[in-house]
Amino acid sequence: MIEFRNVSKVYDQTVALDGLNLTIESGKIIGLIGHNGAGKSTLLSMIPAYQIPTTGTLRVFGKEFGKYAWPKIKARLGFVSSALGQFQSTLDKQVVEDIVISGAFSSIGIYQEVAPEVRQRGMQLLSEFGLDYLEGHRFRTLSAGEQRRVLLARSIMANPELLILDEPCSGLDLPAREQFLRTVSTLVAEQQTPIIYVSHQIEEILSFITHVAILREGKMIHAGPKHKVLTDDILSDVFGLSVQVVWKDDRPWVMVR
Repeated sequence: MIEFRNVSKVYDQTVALDGLNLTIESGKIIGLIGHNGAGKSTLLSMIPAYQIPTTGTLRVFGKEFGKYAWPKIKARLGFVSSALGQFQSTLDKQVVEDIVISGAFSSIGIYQEVAPEVRQRGMQLLSEFGLDYLEGHRFRTLSAGEQRRVLLARSIMANPELLILDEPCSGLDLPAREQFLRTVSTLVAEQQTPIIYVSHQIEEILSFITHVAILREGKMIHAGPKHKVLTDDILSDVFGLSVQVVWKDDRPWVMVR
């Protein structure tokens, strides 16, 4: 489904990704973790072409970047990321249902006629996500947790073949985070949507995530089934201090020894 082959990204003299190799096969749900600045967001933003590799080869759905019309690739993706912050002023002016519906057109806001069945689909998603009480509300009036769930609903409006969640719980308090994670879990269970989930918080690696990759300083240092990667030894090395991984309901929690 997705292949990074010897991909590097350099900003001025800063190396964000350094010869990265990663293959994400169809049907796998992968968690991508690492410290802030490890290169996680840079890697993900290349998939919809928000960032362009400096060197190396990127293939998405079997198509090589630079040799295919990438808007067609973007139309097959759902994306929830801090990168959407660049559209905050536009989002703030929109009502909730229009933001969700705009996902059908890969736009922020609605700029064309909306067919009745498309609008019905948007309202159905609001209901399924428990957000129908926000109908008619401006985005700027919502809490951070509500905004994130609205953007999640928007991201699946077009039934994406791959959903990319880039630090989706960043800035959320504990109750809002757990509510968002429950929503994602329900989405995976009901729609079987493949996901790449990115975080620097180990406890966000929920039971539906089968594989994990760890980035450090722009390099992929570990990748594989999550129980083989999220071990005491590996995470102690990643964090630079002695930690213990405690599993509960197939979800890892990290304790400092």
